[in-house]
Amino acid sequence: MKNALILFTAILLLGSCNDKITNKYTGCFPVYTDYETFRESAQFKSPQSIKKDGNIYIKGQYLFVIEPDAGIHFIDNSNPSVPVNLGFLNLIGCTGMSIKDNYLYANSFIDLVVFDISNITTPVEVARMKDQFPQALPVMEKNYPVGAIDKNLGVVTAWEYREVKEDVDDVPLWNNCINCMEITSQNFDAQTSGGTGISGSITRFTIINDYLYVMDYGRLKPINISNPTSPVASTPVDTWREVETLFPYNNYIFMGTTTGMLIYNTTNPAMPEYVSEVSHMTACDPVVVQGNYCYVTVRSNSFCAGDLNQLDVIDISDIYNPVLQKSFEMKNPHGLGIDGTALFICDGEDGLKIFDAANPLTCGDNLLHRFKDIQAVDVIPCNNVAIVIGEDGIRQYDYSDLSNLELLSSFSF
Repeated sequence: MKNALILFTAILLLGSCNDKITNKYTGCFPVYTDYETFRESAQFKSPQSIKKDGNIYIKGQYLFVIEPDAGIHFIDNSNPSVPVNLGFLNLIGCTGMSIKDNYLYANSFIDLVVFDISNITTPVEVARMKDQFPQALPVMEKNYPVGAIDKNLGVVTAWEYREVKEDVDDVPLWNNCINCMEITSQNFDAQTSGGTGISGSITRFTIINDYLYVMDYGRLKPINISNPTSPVASTPVDTWREVETLFPYNNYIFMGTTTGMLIYNTTNPAMPEYVSEVSHMTACDPVVVQGNYCYVTVRSNSFCAGDLNQLDVIDISDIYNPVLQKSFEMKNPHGLGIDGTALFICDGEDGLKIFDAANPLTCGDNLLHRFKDIQAVDVIPCNNVAIVIGEDGIRQYDYSDLSNLELLSSFSF
């Protein structure tokens, strides 16, 4: 009986070794553009409709709207009630921008590109730093397994999704995006004086004086732009956290990360140094600064995980010892902006909210207005005009009278 049991077990084992399992799944496969075509594609075209929300940026009378992975819309906003679409800068892989003086800096997947925009309707490419972001890839719709990437074939500029069937000897264990290269979404920003513009709060690049700072896979890259036509990159600085946003203020860089806020100084602009931090549970984390306070929106989603949805107010009067003073419950806050006593928060499906921040420690209890009809993503409040971008379009509000905000204009995607 014992021998019969052993024989039966052996037969089962041999049978299982010879069986093949057909594995079915949706795969994500790279679509290439050869390097020459990719780098010759930057062209200024006639005005186009905006199809998708991205970063917004203002410089003087002009509003710039980034169409993710496609390019930049140039808009004359001298009259916010009647914005005029001037044209579209086709730039493959662009997800953000920054301007200093008459030069526009933008990412194009793996490259950093500089344009002279002294003639706003005729931007001219004057410099290109090749392969500055070697891991940059298009955003994927879903976290599918990714096919092998061969950079000898060109730049990955799109994805093809298709069903895959393969015979395997055992059931594979997919761990999210096995064998994937990490996705990057580079965004540019400038919030300082000296000829720079202003962006929203959701950005991974910023300008301070003569340096462009680039957040790239846990490393902060300082790039000297004192000569815009010949930018020079310095040695990257490790930040040891997953940084989502950068905000410049008084020669400091405030970093919103998935686990808290970091502060770096730029005393040595080519080598920023860690100053201090405030930690929180895992969540998305944009940040803006005014005076002695940081305002941080913390939110949960499928990318950042966590379950926090709140506004944090942090006292930075002692920059070496920032202290979380107050937290206010929110629904699902995204970008934010502050101008004087007006604090604007894009609370996702809960709309755009404006708070009285005359007293920073009670701001979350002092709701002045709420616009439910826009799923707000980011905002720039400046010179009494709030430019708000949402999933369905852009709206501009006059907030010169905080008791009576006026809708100036809107256009849908």
